[in-house]
Amino acid sequence: MGFIADIDEGGFAHERRDDHAYDLSFELRGRLAPFLEVTLGAGEGLICDRSCVLQHDYGLAVKSWPGLAGSRWLVVNSSTEAEATVMLTTTEPGFAGAFELAEYGGKLICLAENLMANGPGVTASYYARFQKMGLSLVLLEGNGWAFLRSRGDVFKHRLTPGEKICMRAQNVAAITATVNFEPITPICDTPTNKGQPEFVTLTGPGTIWMQSISQSVEPRLPARTKLEHMPLRKMRTGGLAFLNGTGP
Repeated sequence: MGFIADIDEGGFAHERRDDHAYDLSFELRGRLAPFLEVTLGAGEGLICDRSCVLQHDYGLAVKSWPGLAGSRWLVVNSSTEAEATVMLTTTEPGFAGAFELAEYGGKLICLAENLMANGPGVTASYYARFQKMGLSLVLLEGNGWAFLRSRGDVFKHRLTPGEKICMRAQNVAAITATVNFEPITPICDTPTNKGQPEFVTLTGPGTIWMQSISQSVEPRLPARTKLEHMPLRKMRTGGLAFLNGTGP
């Protein structure tokens, strides 16, 4: 499905399919900074960027979740019967995206800041962290849904095998896992780049999603935190997880 660039006044809705173990019902609304409303069945959970959580039904359990410097919340419907909803927002002008990972070979890579939430059947881990660029890439794996946001407009481009494109690293919203991502040494030092890479070479085959507004560069990347055990007894999370990886 990808980023939803055309949301009419009625919004965009997806209904859960009974034959899909990790499917979710959700709705996208709004144009400037879209809202994403996800319906959670009994025992289902969603791991969210806490800055994106706008509202949730009373009774949902909310816990902190390890990974990405403690920026994640686990929102779980611990009810045994009723459905409940959680509403997220992109927090700034841009688009929201709904990615069913099965459509992308079960893998997708995005900038850490672009990940709004991952649902049941999807795990997320650090794919690579580039200290000099202040950049973290997250690998999403599984057969469920991942929800992404962009800064500004989004342009989708398909790379043929061996095709290369150079672009500013902070404007990469997402790429399929088949695309090679390699930083480019700057041709000169400037007060802006201070000798640090600003651009990357992306090599196909695969698909890239570019965002028109750069992500702000992190002053420093946090140290890896130990993943603590968090029992989720009696909760049907369907493989829901956010893991700390061992990327460079």
